[in-house]
Amino acid sequence: MLGKEQWLWVASARILARRRASTLAQEERLDLLLSRADQSMVNAFTSGFRVSQTKMAISKHLPNEDEAAAALESAQVVALAILVREEMSQGEFAGHYRPFASILPAPGYEPPPPIDRQIALFMEFLPTIDEAAKSEIGAVAKALSDSARPAAPVAGTAGAAAAAAASGGAPAAPVTPEAHVAELYAAAWKSAIDLAHSSGRTISFRGAQDLAEQAAPHDGSGIVGVAGVAAGGIFMRDLLPIEQVLLLYEPFAGAFAYESLR
Repeated sequence: MLGKEQWLWVASARILARRRASTLAQEERLDLLLSRADQSMVNAFTSGFRVSQTKMAISKHLPNEDEAAAALESAQVVALAILVREEMSQGEFAGHYRPFASILPAPGYEPPPPIDRQIALFMEFLPTIDEAAKSEIGAVAKALSDSARPAAPVAGTAGAAAAAAASGGAPAAPVTPEAHVAELYAAAWKSAIDLAHSSGRTISFRGAQDLAEQAAPHDGSGIVGVAGVAAGGIFMRDLLPIEQVLLLYEPFAGAFAYESLR
């Protein structure tokens, strides 16, 4: 039932989660819980028909094998977390379920509060970021700021021939999954700016961005700019697709999930 944009977000969340040291600790804890679970159920979510069915659904939307694998891995982690949900705290489960939380809400989901409320909570959160969180925010921000290389032309097209001629016969290198995520992030931010202009909200949009940048730690951790981007995404959340809002907020999601802004 999920479409391309949703699976792209799920894959992106998984790819970026690998930049966080806390992800490993969370999943080590999940592995421990699964070791005491019904192994036939664990196997059902790691191999067999269910996995093949999910993999097929994802591959229809994500032709890149690495991105498709990241999306499948994310879905499997969530399924396994649901299996042992009763042994987790609400916050622990929410951390595993986060990639799907806003696009496939779990029981108990509450609609987000007014935009002003979300931005105010984000501002309150920014000065409280500890060193471990700064490190993870910086790692994700670096991945998102890396320049995405242009996509390789499709083989057999005039574009492919031109690229091969320009490079002395060698075809352009394919875009890596992390580079594609950076590309999606840049596109989401451009959409936010364009929508702010077209909706007549430019001044307020820039105001939210500036306030977040002022509230963020100015200690060389490199998170000031991404704080402004996250605030801009929240400010435009009623016009942007939710997948783009989540991606713009993603550097901070490991420390303070978007769904916590309530």
